[in-house]
Amino acid sequence: MKKQLSCLLALLMMAGALAGCSESNPETPDEAAGNAGVTAPSAADETVLPETEYVEPFEAEVKDLGGRTINIFMAGNWAFDDFEAEEMTGESLNDAKYQTNSTVQDLFNVVLTTSNISGQASGGQGAGYKAITNVNMSGTGDYAFADVGCYDVSTLAYQGHILDLNKVKNIDLTKSWWDPKANEQLSVKGKMFYTTGDIGILDNDCTYCILFNKQVIDNFSLESPYELVRENRWTYDKFIEMADTCDSDLNGDGKYTNDDAYGILIWQDSVIGMLHASGGRCATIKEDGTIELTLNTEQNVDVLTTWLTDRTKSFSYFLEAGTDDASHATFTGNRCLFYTRYLRAVSWFRDLEADFGILPYPKWSDTQKDFCNTMHAYGTSYVCIPIVAENPDETGSVIEALAYYGKQYITPAYYDVNLKGKYFRDEESAEMLDLIFETRFFDVGMYYQLGGYNEKVITMMQQNDTDFASMYAKNEKVANKILQKINDAYAAMP
Repeated sequence: MKKQLSCLLALLMMAGALAGCSESNPETPDEAAGNAGVTAPSAADETVLPETEYVEPFEAEVKDLGGRTINIFMAGNWAFDDFEAEEMTGESLNDAKYQTNSTVQDLFNVVLTTSNISGQASGGQGAGYKAITNVNMSGTGDYAFADVGCYDVSTLAYQGHILDLNKVKNIDLTKSWWDPKANEQLSVKGKMFYTTGDIGILDNDCTYCILFNKQVIDNFSLESPYELVRENRWTYDKFIEMADTCDSDLNGDGKYTNDDAYGILIWQDSVIGMLHASGGRCATIKEDGTIELTLNTEQNVDVLTTWLTDRTKSFSYFLEAGTDDASHATFTGNRCLFYTRYLRAVSWFRDLEADFGILPYPKWSDTQKDFCNTMHAYGTSYVCIPIVAENPDETGSVIEALAYYGKQYITPAYYDVNLKGKYFRDEESAEMLDLIFETRFFDVGMYYQLGGYNEKVITMMQQNDTDFASMYAKNEKVANKILQKINDAYAAMP
């Protein structure tokens, strides 16, 4: 059946090529496969995905790769399975991955496999870094491409261990299935070594957000957070004002513990999310391609020295509760208004009896032009290609197809079916999700861990320490030394 399908696909592609000089729109590979009579395995109603029109054509080269194995290496702090789905199960996201993989395998006559060591430390020279550098030194070409944690992949980039994706034939990062903000904010001197987009969902899962408990809103007759966002009144001051209304020493013992009520349930990295929400960055890539520190600004100092230092209105699961279950009980028990976390956390509360909604992190002030959202560096991974990978241009076609079909199958399953359809119960949440994703950006300073500032500011929050000036000065020399090394490395590249 696969051989017959391959022949049919080849004939269809030849016909498309002959007609290429005309002005008519060519069939996409997906349409060609559909005309060849390909049908996906049946699944439960849950897996039926919403119909979406994709007018942008797939233009990468398509050819029979002779049954070649495309081994995808996966590594990062978080365990993830973006390219793994063994069979149709009736679960929408799994089936979308399966459909994407099957379509790409049939289209190119390849076998997709994974070498997955995700869940291991990625600290700049972690498990992902070591695996890629080892294959590069041995020249074995074990991996066709990789998805590596951002700390490791950024080190691999400036040390020259991965290819410039702009130079890989058949990968077109200007297409809609790649993240345009990544092109703008991760490109160094016209080079793009790693990226993200519809090829996976891990970057989405790692995106900062705030959940709010609607029952607590009603209990205290608070304003609708959705309306605050729409009216440009969702600011840091309003966020703290609302939170301050809800904290209470419920048992009257003079202590704030798991049994009390809070305005905010804090995840420790929330301080980074709030810094980014104000538009602040640890470092920025300038127009000349050099990276500069941009953490020590007046506004950033204001954000980092005022964000959640008062424990009477906030509750840190990391410090006080000790476990997710203990801290989540404050939210599920209607004893907490806001929960600052990331999108993966949404799935934990699917069965919550009390209704909840989602919000972007607030603006620092109402004079700020746009909302700003980002992903936490610890968990996010990025697609890249080792320098010794065999046939990178042909692999580029496969990567492009995985992203193309990811946009058609995986993103709708994740975004429309799961997030909007299963986890949230109101139309406003869908509106907020759109806003969160539309306003995302990337902070390379967190990726390169300059001076360890990303962890240092988290430690400040944990310890209620507001002496940013001392912390910054103490680590500035190390940060600039690392930055100079990175800038020199990029400048030396052809």
